[in-house]
Amino acid sequence: MSHRILHIISVVFLFCYLSFAQAASLINVPLNPDISDFNTETYRFIHRLLNKRVVSGVTRGSLPFTRKQVASILLDVSQKQENGDISLSVNDQKRLRELLAFYSEADTQTPPDRRLHLMTLTDNASYRFSFDMRAGHQEITRLVDNMSEVPADEGNMHTTALFPHLYGQVEEGFAFSADMAYRFLYGDIFDDVYQDESKYRQLEGQLKNRTTINSYLKFNLPWFELQFGQDNLQWGPGYHGNLLVSSNPIAMDMVKFQAAFKTITFTGFTGVLEDMVEDINDKYISGHRAEGYFWDRFGFGVSEVVVYGNRFEPGYLNPVNIYLINEQTISRADSRAPGSGDNVFASVDMRLRLMDNFEIYGELMVDDGNPAASFKHWDTKFGILGGIYITDPFGLKDTDLHAEYAFVNQYTYTHVNPVNVYRHFTSVIGHHIGTDADNLWIELRRRFTDKLETVFGYELERHGEGDIEKNHPADAPKDDVWTPLSGITESEHRIRIGFNWVDIGHYSIYGEWNRVWRRNYGNQFGVHETGNEIQAKVLYRF
Repeated sequence: MSHRILHIISVVFLFCYLSFAQAASLINVPLNPDISDFNTETYRFIHRLLNKRVVSGVTRGSLPFTRKQVASILLDVSQKQENGDISLSVNDQKRLRELLAFYSEADTQTPPDRRLHLMTLTDNASYRFSFDMRAGHQEITRLVDNMSEVPADEGNMHTTALFPHLYGQVEEGFAFSADMAYRFLYGDIFDDVYQDESKYRQLEGQLKNRTTINSYLKFNLPWFELQFGQDNLQWGPGYHGNLLVSSNPIAMDMVKFQAAFKTITFTGFTGVLEDMVEDINDKYISGHRAEGYFWDRFGFGVSEVVVYGNRFEPGYLNPVNIYLINEQTISRADSRAPGSGDNVFASVDMRLRLMDNFEIYGELMVDDGNPAASFKHWDTKFGILGGIYITDPFGLKDTDLHAEYAFVNQYTYTHVNPVNVYRHFTSVIGHHIGTDADNLWIELRRRFTDKLETVFGYELERHGEGDIEKNHPADAPKDDVWTPLSGITESEHRIRIGFNWVDIGHYSIYGEWNRVWRRNYGNQFGVHETGNEIQAKVLYRF
């Protein structure tokens, strides 16, 4: 079944079931910080409130939130603050008021201190259409001290961008959003920045464009929300990445529905994936996730995803099936690699707060194999993630401390059938470190005022010689085992010092310096690199 037929069927389905129910705002708070504004600050503040337990029972592992959800959380905290049930720091109170004003259209009852939109057409009783325009500029400088044998990727890259956003809501049951980034790149272009966005060249290649768009329709039905279009998802407890579904790939076309009952959220989706391999033209992903708080301090989630290609499978559209059970029957239709089956993943994750301000979380993801039967067998593909999050550690107000570790073993995300490799364009759908790698991330943030924040971070990332393109060799022994960080291990140590000055709804200024040490660069023994990376970014909302 072609993409066009799938899209037509989806649209017909959506309009046939359109109804109007109670909702303040269906628009999502974007996950991609490079296409929107103030969404990063929104999520960080909500995470802080959750960890302080001034609000609870929010399924933060099933993102994105809608503006309605954000407004509900902020209003709950504001009411508790006014009643004297909780006590927030001065900076937290100011940030709370700023966000209440920014999300005022989601019925926060807090008027904004400046205009929210460049243009607005509204009849408050029935519809609202808005157009926002933001402009930004970014500077990235990479300086290499020394390099062995491999040409250095250094220089100065300049990016000037426009961010138009058109969105609206009709009654309380239908909404749409088109959020776009249109970038002008000049200077030394780094290929790893905006690598999956649409590419154009101007002025004989001296000026290059990168563009991307997140656009979707949403419908609020009696029991769930239904979304159709391009967007990002994020499933799991990680703050620096997740093993099964992360927001690092560019937005994918999808049909998604989400239902919530008290403290339980259920999500199901089917999306179209793209691959840069020339022979891969039909590739799809389906998944579902249930997450809930079954005790006020304990959250638990279970997720399942399947990637398949060369044909469209209606059997995977059913959001309440179990892929691990019905995949073998459905995948018989895959004649490209007989017997290989489709690529099924499953994960479980948890969040535990035995005391206020202290969260322990973890995720286990399994991709084929049977870890309980043969943990070291090459076909036992898995990843683990764990971390802690402390707010106001050692009595330091307005401070957040994160420590997170992730490991993905040698053949995870790979597949014998190339169409089933777990990626969208060039990005892994799971954790950004990819296959045969681990990552340690530590970050300390401190807000000195409601606008000024400083950050100190350390990160260690290591990669073996495994790659998402390297499936287990067909001529290798059947009882072969996987190797942790196989072959020559490449490592990168990174120290980060930065700041941001953010006036919610108006402008933001970011700056950071990174000191980088790389060893065995490109998995080549003895090839080392040290250097600096400096970034500065400014964004203004008209």
